[in-house]
Amino acid sequence: MSILQDLQNGKTVKDLSMDELEGLCYEIRREILSVVNTNGGHLSSNLGAVELTVAIHYVYDLPFDSLLFDVGHQCYAHKLLSGRAKDFDTLRTYGGISGFPRQEESEYDAYGAGHAGTAISAALGLIRAAKIRGEQKHVIAMVGDGSFMDGPSMEAVNDIGEEPIVVVLNDNNMAISPNVGGLSQYLNRVRSAQGYWNFKSRTANFLKKIPGIGNGLHDFFYKLKNSVKVLFVKGSLFEAIGFTYLGPIDGHDLPMLIRTLKRAKNLNRPVLVHAVTQKGHGYHPAEEEPGKYHGVTPYIVEHESREQDVNYKDVMVDAMDALMHRNPNTAIITAAMLDGTGVEKLTKQYPNRVFDVGIAEAHAVTLACGLASGGVKPYFAVYSTFLQRGYDELLHDVALQNLPVTFLVTNAGLTGQDGATHHGVFDLSFATHLPNVTILAPSCAEELYDMIAWSETATNPVFIRYPKQGCHAMHTLVPLEKSPWQVVSISHRAKAVVLAVGSMVPVAMMAADTLALDGIDIEVVNCRQVKPLPDRMLEKYANLPIITLEENAVIGGFGAYVAVRCGELGLPVRLLPIGVPDHFVLHGTTGQLLHEQKLDVEGVALRIREFIGK
Repeated sequence: MSILQDLQNGKTVKDLSMDELEGLCYEIRREILSVVNTNGGHLSSNLGAVELTVAIHYVYDLPFDSLLFDVGHQCYAHKLLSGRAKDFDTLRTYGGISGFPRQEESEYDAYGAGHAGTAISAALGLIRAAKIRGEQKHVIAMVGDGSFMDGPSMEAVNDIGEEPIVVVLNDNNMAISPNVGGLSQYLNRVRSAQGYWNFKSRTANFLKKIPGIGNGLHDFFYKLKNSVKVLFVKGSLFEAIGFTYLGPIDGHDLPMLIRTLKRAKNLNRPVLVHAVTQKGHGYHPAEEEPGKYHGVTPYIVEHESREQDVNYKDVMVDAMDALMHRNPNTAIITAAMLDGTGVEKLTKQYPNRVFDVGIAEAHAVTLACGLASGGVKPYFAVYSTFLQRGYDELLHDVALQNLPVTFLVTNAGLTGQDGATHHGVFDLSFATHLPNVTILAPSCAEELYDMIAWSETATNPVFIRYPKQGCHAMHTLVPLEKSPWQVVSISHRAKAVVLAVGSMVPVAMMAADTLALDGIDIEVVNCRQVKPLPDRMLEKYANLPIITLEENAVIGGFGAYVAVRCGELGLPVRLLPIGVPDHFVLHGTTGQLLHEQKLDVEGVALRIREFIGK
């Protein structure tokens, strides 16, 4: 029987010997590799956090003590150790366990997390809540070095004071892309201060070997270690901001991790355990290319997708390459997503005009505003879900000043197995109510290329939103500058019109074909310019029932905007908005989720049929 099976049958991590703990780490890696190979998921980050997670479970009393993750994509080992091993093969599948911590899923998941910068703030809240309730508990925040540099993390650190929080800094020198900035450079200097760390290790081992008095001498000299440290490491940032700093230590040395965490547990004050890990540890391909193996898809799915679809990411890169080549006063920004957005392909050719700011979306938005104010045309390539983190800057810095910043908003819509934290279904809702902006949504790869070219001369903020998956051209392209909307399915006997946005255009066209078999003719319009709305087109269709179709939250989205504008124009329209209902959508394949939300061809056709029938 395996050690993981023993844990499912009543044995606990605390019952294991050191050899068994090492064996457990091997089994956890094997299980993660097996399931991720089948289901897809975050591989490199989880392989690198195995020993850290096992050590925390060994030292602390979970779930009474609380373990928080930042970001949550390093929680797979935690799930295996907290009663979910039997369900681990359902990871990220429809109806299965999530790839991120979820409070609803287990009492061991003290706090849900899918974005960066939340763990230290939430840990501070938990420890203060325990104090108010008269409880004695420990709170541990496992924070990646990319997340530690995030603005909210720094704000939380500033507020900790003397609260006894243990921050485990999982330092692999990467977020998804390699880390950037001053704090990252500081960590590099700490890691590379080999003179001090070698001296410390040799001295400790020598003193412990002295018969009778070795341990006493070791403890004495340990109290003087900070004086020695200053000779080799010029100041400790972490101790300067109030932490007792332990490290750096080898994040894959299980005995050392356990000893260090026990010491941190007993200090009863803010402690930072600096563990240096290797992203992808234990799996050679992921060790060699950790970025490539950060988030992976099953081989078969990935292969089929590449055969069938044009990749929106590649189209964006081609369009930006052409634009940056002809216009030297252009620049592009990303926030720790060089590979995810495709921007990495532009770094070699335009090294002085590509800026990766790390996990700092709010800063990225305002940086773009500064570039625009200085006469440069800036583009910010960002996932829809992460752009949410810069909302105040969108309102205060971009829209209010009407600056010509273009946002390349990728992964819009239901993105699949990462679940609720990563679905990009709110960007139309928070962008349409911003004054001065233009919002575009391509329905095919050719339209994305055309929109990026068009945006070069825009003098106001522009959002171009497009999905994670690609598509073939669905119609003959009419350039955006000639018409903001394009009729793609014409009927002279139309009983209704569907105003479809972006990824929903091909769905609307196929639904129209399905309804035509029943003698129900509808017209389909590709509403590629979401804002501003073309009033003349609204007036044209005011005499027909109107269905709006979007892969966005139906509340506050495109349909709501159309309804408001029709009211302003005095148009007595009958309108059915179809989009993502007023709830959070969990994880599954994109196809499963579209079907669940009735946004696939079958669901859309059914709702149109019912609407027209009424």
